[in-house]
Amino acid sequence: MKKLTLTILSIIIILILWRYSYMQPTLKGFYQSEVNGYHIQMLIREDDNTFIEWIDNREVDRGTYEKFENNSYRIKSNKQSFEIILNDNNSFEMIINKLNEGKPINMKNISTDDYMISFGKWDDVDEYIYLLD
Repeated sequence: MKKLTLTILSIIIILILWRYSYMQPTLKGFYQSEVNGYHIQMLIREDDNTFIEWIDNREVDRGTYEKFENNSYRIKSNKQSFEIILNDNNSFEMIINKLNEGKPINMKNISTDDYMISFGKWDDVDEYIYLLD
């Protein structure tokens, strides 16, 4: 009887651990938020550890990211470098001082597809790049 109880308990623990490991969010896909009338978007590509960032569909930055531990990542480019922590609901917070006065912006994952996309060419991109300074 003890062996049966121990076996059932072991199976339950294994299933719980398997489910927990399966449910870990992955930094991948398209993230989006809206703050003060601006739409902020990021595409995170898992296969080559790169990202592209847009503000109002204008590409303002691109670079790489690296994973530190569990759900902690460093986003790096020529324009910025910051850390994010991926939440259990596959969202993260980032700060763009000129957009939200230093308050965190919650970036929600709206798609896990990480295909390259483009929103076209714009004449006023420099006005949006300036927001990252």
